Amino acid sequence: MTEVYAADHVVPVGAPPLRGGAVAVADGAIVAVGTRAEVLNAHPEARVEELGSAILLPALVNAHTHLEYATYGGFGDGMTFGPWIADHVARRPRLEPGDVEAAAALGALQNLRSGVGTIADASFAGASVRAASEAGLRGIVDFEAFGGKGQDPAPTVERTWERIQALRADASPLIRVGISPHAPYTVTPALYRALDELALAEGLSIITHVAESKGELEAIASGTGPVAVALLALAEVEASGLHPVDLMAELGLLRPDVVLVHMVQITPEHARLVAAGGAGVAHCPRSNALLGCGAAPLADLLAAGARVGIGTDSPASAVDFDLWAELRTAIYTARAREARPDALSAQQALELATIGGARALGYEDTIGTLAVGKRADLTAIDLTGSPFAEVEDPIASAVFAGSPERTLLTIIDGVVRYRRATDDGRLAAALAAARPGRARMIGHEN
Repeated sequence: MTEVYAADHVVPVGAPPLRGGAVAVADGAIVAVGTRAEVLNAHPEARVEELGSAILLPALVNAHTHLEYATYGGFGDGMTFGPWIADHVARRPRLEPGDVEAAAALGALQNLRSGVGTIADASFAGASVRAASEAGLRGIVDFEAFGGKGQDPAPTVERTWERIQALRADASPLIRVGISPHAPYTVTPALYRALDELALAEGLSIITHVAESKGELEAIASGTGPVAVALLALAEVEASGLHPVDLMAELGLLRPDVVLVHMVQITPEHARLVAAGGAGVAHCPRSNALLGCGAAPLADLLAAGARVGIGTDSPASAVDFDLWAELRTAIYTARAREARPDALSAQQALELATIGGARALGYEDTIGTLAVGKRADLTAIDLTGSPFAEVEDPIASAVFAGSPERTLLTIIDGVVRYRRATDDGRLAAALAAARPGRARMIGHEN
């Protein structure tokens, strides 16, 4: 049956906004986009849902998440990057069976509640695969791998491949499982090469954290500094003498099936190098700001033509999974860094979280805009009672008023996966299930 969703404003992205618009959906795909009258005339038998004072737009693409860290909010706040990593690692052993799974389930729901339809997740334990699948999310979950100086890559590659094969059994048709070599300070060049050989042989995507902090640059260049020291309990960093982006280039990891996360400490030449190679970039401005890593040169990346999406990272470094807050922070930091109010517009920011993220992850032919033939991934933002309720620019209204609290519904592949009116109990249950794990990491018994 055809479903029609009608709203005061429809923002297709890639086409002008529509006042009094509607989108028709059938068999998981978009079959019509236009004014309410046009769509209903074309589909007179459709079931119609009137969303009222709302903006209907493509479901957002969260280009970098860690669903399993949904309960990590505030841990190590104010620490520099190296000690923050050490604190993060020290808390993890306090978790008990079921804690990671509960956190991942909460993270998946929180993404839906933020209007997110697609994620690119770096998963430490693999729990994100089932959580994302059961939530109905679309996207990539790449299993993390680690290996320090002097360690043989072969056993890590073997364990990683065995784990990926097992995780595929938990994956829905909308979830792809790949590899995430964590970062150049936790993965040696030899292990990167070995994991890449596996990825190429099996057609797996790659997500890796690159050029996040100055400490990372020092650790990779010389094997010294606070990041290298913080990681000594795990493994010794192997110095390459290179900048992380130059190392990725040497390893052949700037190609389109690779997503580079953060990219804060880079030059304009690095931006051009990444753009030429075609790798996706996940921009995470709140995480970068809160950890004191800096503000990524987004203007340089966009000017170079890089495929850039935007990601929340996780509550471990960025408070929550609110992608709307991430969009606003992207605007603030871009304008502050460039000292220009036109450095990043609301429209450009929304594109980062929709078609930009889709391009970065290789989904541009499937999602990212509301267009006939694309999969029906939609979300709607309620403007009732907001300062933007009398709409002048629906794109600016969505970007500056959007929030999890204002998300009316999130639709993925034509299925309503979150609805504000009915999912309060579901959210409360997920929070309650995840709370004991958080308490254990804090050190509270109850």
